[in-house]
Amino acid sequence: MVGNRESLATRDPTMSQPYLSLEAELHDAFWEAEDDGSEVALMAAFLKRHPGPAVEMGAGSGRLVFPLLELGYELEGVELSQDMLDLGVARAARLGIRAPLHHGDMSTWDSGRKFSSILAPTFTLQLAHDPAATLRHWHGLLENGGGLYLTVFMPYAELLGDLPENEWYEDHRVTLPDGRLGLLKTRHRLDYERQIVEREHHYSVSGSPPLEHVSKQQIRWIEHPELIDLLAECGFRLERFFVDFDPERVVEDPEVIDCDGIFTYVAIKIAPELAI
Repeated sequence: MVGNRESLATRDPTMSQPYLSLEAELHDAFWEAEDDGSEVALMAAFLKRHPGPAVEMGAGSGRLVFPLLELGYELEGVELSQDMLDLGVARAARLGIRAPLHHGDMSTWDSGRKFSSILAPTFTLQLAHDPAATLRHWHGLLENGGGLYLTVFMPYAELLGDLPENEWYEDHRVTLPDGRLGLLKTRHRLDYERQIVEREHHYSVSGSPPLEHVSKQQIRWIEHPELIDLLAECGFRLERFFVDFDPERVVEDPEVIDCDGIFTYVAIKIAPELAI
């Protein structure tokens, strides 16, 4: 198990939140057990419309970067967690490819080059300390007319009470390749004033000895109208919006339909003088 380098209590509150220790090791296993590859396909279609150098923010161990590299796209990744980056180096070695992953905070990282597009999938923006400042920073990294692919989610299960506050529940379960059981239990508290879900996570892996890791995470929910305004204020023009990783589900108001609360926004950088 990779070492636990820091905790939320000691983390710089102006930085995004890293995945550490067992949390990092199990992250991809949980995603891959439930992911049908739909977001990779969506990101590939987006990159095809925005040729040129691209960067994924919150790239983790390269779970999404590497398949897109293998499809021929010019893509780098930025990740705050060194534990995730270490796993990415190992993943790249198994695939026999270079790992174009950089250690940095998505809200401040700057390599000095401009990108044709920025990818922020899998709810990455919601881990930012200041989503508006992060979006403005991304605006500065893009070429004029550059594209932004952004996925967020609304925590409807928590907000509607399907998952009661302050009660532990089984969040994810997966059988690992070596036969061990990986398990995540979660409980949460809602901060309505700040629009934040405060989560406690208990990760475990069966075995002798069993492994455990406890972490805390803050996830900010952003209402759809609020995010539309935020994109405009930060210098982006919305091009497309759809729900639940289905580009055919184009709606104006996701609140009036039955959906899982997964919202994807495709936007274009506009000149500063055109921004609100």
